[in-house]
Amino acid sequence: MVSKSFGVIGLGSVGWAVVHGLSTRFPYAVYDIVGDYVWNNILSTDIVFLCVPTPANESGRLDCSAVIDVLNHLDKDKYSGCIVIKSTVFIGFMDRVVVQYPALRIVYMPEFLREKSSFTWFADPDRLVISGSDTDIMEVLSYFSWVEKHVPVLRMNYRSAEVGKLAHNAYIATKVSFTNEMEAICAEYNANAFDVMSVIWADRRVHSQDHLTPNLGPYGGKCVPKDVNELLHSGKKRILLSAVESVNAQTKVKSKETCEPVVITVIPTHNRPIFLDRAISSVSSQKKKPNTIYIVIDDDDPSYAAVEKIVAHFGTIISVNLIKNNRSHNLSGAVNTALEQACADYPDTSNVFVSILDDDDWWDMSYLANVSKYALETGADWIISGLIRHDDATQNGMMQTIPAKITPNAFFYTNPNIQGSNLFVRLSNLIAIGGFDENLASTTDRDVCIRLLDINSVPATLNNHLVHHDADHLRDRLSSVGSKKKGQGLQYFYDKYEERMSQTERECFKKRSEDLFRICIADRH
Repeated sequence: MVSKSFGVIGLGSVGWAVVHGLSTRFPYAVYDIVGDYVWNNILSTDIVFLCVPTPANESGRLDCSAVIDVLNHLDKDKYSGCIVIKSTVFIGFMDRVVVQYPALRIVYMPEFLREKSSFTWFADPDRLVISGSDTDIMEVLSYFSWVEKHVPVLRMNYRSAEVGKLAHNAYIATKVSFTNEMEAICAEYNANAFDVMSVIWADRRVHSQDHLTPNLGPYGGKCVPKDVNELLHSGKKRILLSAVESVNAQTKVKSKETCEPVVITVIPTHNRPIFLDRAISSVSSQKKKPNTIYIVIDDDDPSYAAVEKIVAHFGTIISVNLIKNNRSHNLSGAVNTALEQACADYPDTSNVFVSILDDDDWWDMSYLANVSKYALETGADWIISGLIRHDDATQNGMMQTIPAKITPNAFFYTNPNIQGSNLFVRLSNLIAIGGFDENLASTTDRDVCIRLLDINSVPATLNNHLVHHDADHLRDRLSSVGSKKKGQGLQYFYDKYEERMSQTERECFKKRSEDLFRICIADRH
């Protein structure tokens, strides 16, 4: 990873996609007006991407006031890096702001993402469109040297880039309305709409059936309607786009059968009600809330009454079930208890994803939305995202390295920053491996990952740091130095996988156990 850094302001689909695509190559900072983010972290970055919303106003034009607010803030704080506006703006906006903010280095680089596939499309773009001074353009493009050589880099003036972005979405709208018009004609004459459109698809000049397939219904979403409106209201009468909008207004919404995955959250807890309260609060604040939260506790836990009160409080906000651990009194037993209940509540286990949260950790509000979306984009069975470690030395948090590749050997002698709290797994896969190993007092996450890989369960890595890990060494934790349970878990794990380890991996495992936890691992075979 090189020394230059980037920032992202505005953490929606585009903002987090930028983080996903660039964070493996450059350190980064993020900021959004909603959430627990630090503005000053942005000021220390070398380049910042503006991804704030620009909704349509009452007159049909794009409201770019959020972009102006950010530019005001950056100008006031004398930000010296490149400012890359990725938000869609109205025609003429860029010419205005470069005059209004002469001290700022402003580049326009509109994004062309499919909303449902924003992570994967940013990582594999169709084109890069950019406008600004030659020096600033070269600086910005240096962050995209990883893009495949065949991807066109389209440099143009501000007006062309502004209209080009709007024209792209207007073209999508035109295709949708054309398809809906043809479908209406087919219904009028008793023709088969799919047969008719197959004639279009067969043309060598038509490269994709997207937006040209019957049963689309009207175009919608966050971007296409407002961008079409910007063109419609930007000047003279737009005859074609007016017709496109007219067809869209007359098209009935299709009732589509969707099978959104069920998302459940499991929080095992043991005598830490203050931390549990923080953990559940972070779940209840998610942009995408889980269908159910399972809080699992031993019936003899001294904090049982306090936990009941916490569950009752959050139960007015979100679906929370408090269940007693009916298996081994450890983390694995608690998780397996929840998995049993989840199977009873949601029998189609292949359509259920399990998110596990340690009771002393917490999530960024975008965690469940982003990992759920990425699971759908990639078709993966489990998703790993990044940890932010909080300890006495880094109370504000330190981003941990996210593994580029997930293999069994990566877990044999170390933990590649994967823990229960950043593990998002298909329930059917967890059932297939028999759940968590209740003989393990610790290292449960590493063991689960190895066994998931053993059954060819497919992982994917989301390059967003969304999970806050509380590693305060001043309180008693499972991973505290000299912890008896940690020692038992490490020894059992070593015994279980010793024969699969190379000699070097065995030695590294022992050394890490001694260095980090002062635990001596014995050879038993």
